[in-house]
Amino acid sequence: MNEDTKERIRHRIRVKMDGIIERKIAALPEHMEKLRETNPFGSRLVPDEIWKSSTFERSFVTSFGQGVYEQVAYEIAIGSGAEAQNQHQETVTINQFQNTRIDELIEDQRRNRTKGSPVWKDEVIEIKSLRTRQRIEIPTLFDLYIKRLDGSEEYYSLKTVKPNLDQTQIAKRDMLCIEAAKENGHAFFALPFNPDGEGNPYSWSVPSKLFDMQKASSVLIGAAFWNMVGQNENTYNELLEVFETLGSEYVNKIRSDYLGL
Repeated sequence: MNEDTKERIRHRIRVKMDGIIERKIAALPEHMEKLRETNPFGSRLVPDEIWKSSTFERSFVTSFGQGVYEQVAYEIAIGSGAEAQNQHQETVTINQFQNTRIDELIEDQRRNRTKGSPVWKDEVIEIKSLRTRQRIEIPTLFDLYIKRLDGSEEYYSLKTVKPNLDQTQIAKRDMLCIEAAKENGHAFFALPFNPDGEGNPYSWSVPSKLFDMQKASSVLIGAAFWNMVGQNENTYNELLEVFETLGSEYVNKIRSDYLGL
């Protein structure tokens, strides 16, 4: 990433972090007063800093959310020279046989009617092979869309690191529709990081009903996602460095302004 891209990413993160801190500081007096009422014994035994830390963590996880990761990925894609868009809506045309088979495939997988792990490559080949003159328009929505300089298109469903089954189903349906409709388009199910640790097997079992989370080329987790977006094997590590640099700034701010240390 060049320095301009890194600065735009830092700006995105600062806007979100400043908002979280300001809201938590404003709500702090009421929160601590409420804590004395709802947990009269524990609040007198455990230091206030512990309770403050706990509520800040919950707020951070909720507020930071996928929106920031989408925006950061957008900046990285733009920095690579590509066109990009967050919350990309596109209506594609597929045939009726394909539409029906996509629904059947996903429903069978949801209800454990199939044997073995899903094989994305085989599914795409099957869907693309179906033919009929009956056509149908399907609306799709992706968290990130990228058009590369060579004209190829990438569609990313960027989810929480532990997505539920409904989120996964919607993502897979849109992805298969894109693969069926776009000759030069490729769709991905992406997670911003691996909750089990980068390089370790992903263990959250829910999305494995619909995707082989270990082997599918359409599944990108952590470094694989960021490096794909940046078209560079160093993108993930460079992004960690950006967060590390901002961390030294916000750690002190949170300790002094919120925790009162």
